[in-house]
Parts: sequence; structure tokens; C-alpha cells
Amino acid sequence: MIFGTMKHLKTLNKIVLLVTVFFFTVQAHALEKKFNLPELLHLFAQQKESTVDFSEEKHAFFLEQPIKSSGYIEFSAPNILNKYILKPEKISQKITGDILEIKNPDETHIIDLNDHPEFSVLLKAIINVLSGDLVSLKKDFKINFTNNISDWSLLLTPHDSYIAGYIESVKMFGNKIKLSKIIVTEPNNDRSITLFSNHR
Repeated sequence: MIFGTMKHLKTLNKIVLLVTVFFFTVQAHALEKKFNLPELLHLFAQQKESTVDFSEEKHAFFLEQPIKSSGYIEFSAPNILNKYILKPEKISQKITGDILEIKNPDETHIIDLNDHPEFSVLLKAIINVLSGDLVSLKKDFKINFTNNISDWSLLLTPHDSYIAGYIESVKMFGNKIKLSKIIVTEPNNDRSITLFSNHR
């Protein structure tokens, strides 16, 4: 009777072990599965608020050295994006819907983004990615999405020829729902490179 019970327990333990191994194998496979763009943007859409530090370099043909700036960015879904530049001087850029407020220690400017599509499309591209709005993203850009297990890149090319005269492409890089870099290239090959860190 005892030996029978022991044999039964050993069989049961083997079954439990097999089920456990199967469960974790399935989980690992799911984590390693490549995700497509709609799945990535769905993940972004679940994150209603985020803050990240940035460092940026502006490269232009007329500059001997790139212009550097740094600070942090706050996002609140669906369309509030605040950029706080701390160096080389304090400047805030706050977007709420279609209104951009630029403020430095001396003055404040209010801009309706609808009047300036040549640079508002870039700001809206970032907002559309962070809010997971694929429809709006497709409306403004031709999209080329590439990815592996967790890292991805998103190449955005403007549909509108007028905007393409100012922005040749926007390339975003990330790891899951963390943006790591944005490169904005202009037709004359001037570009800005923004690196992100300390996501929270």
C-alpha cells in the first residue's frame, strides 16, 4: 500500500513537472514572439503617462559643432506633450491638442500647430506613437516597421510633398514600449538626433 502510494506520487510529480515545464516554455515562447506595429502601438496606448530624460544634438551644414540640449519630456494621453529643456538654457515647450506654448525666462509664444504643418507633423508623430494612434500615423506618413524580439525601428516618410520639403524622414528606435532614439533628417541632410534614457 505504501509502495503503491509512493509510485502514484512519483507519477503525479512527473506530470506536474511536465506541465510546469510546458507552461514556462509557452510563456518564454510568447515573450520571444515578434510583435507587429499594431501590437506595439496597442502596448503604448496602455501607458497613459510617462516621463523620460533626453539629450539632443542638432547637426547642420552651417554649424562647426552640433547644437546640444538636454532635459526631460512628459507625456499624458491622448495629446499632451511637454518638453522641458534645462541646458543650455531653460525653455519649455508644451503641446495640448493643436496648441504649442513655448516659454523662456523672457517671453512666451503661443502657436496654433494647424498653421505650421511643416513642424507640427513631427510633434504629432511622436504623440501618435506614444498614444498608440496608428490611424493618424498612417494619415501623415508612409510607414516602414522592422523589429526583432524586443528592439524595433520605425521609419516615417511624409506623404505630403510640402512637408517633405522640410522633413525627409523621421526614424524612431525603441525597446518594447521605451523609445530610445529619434533621428529627424531634412532634405539637405541636416538632422537632429535625440536620445532617451531613464524612462519612468
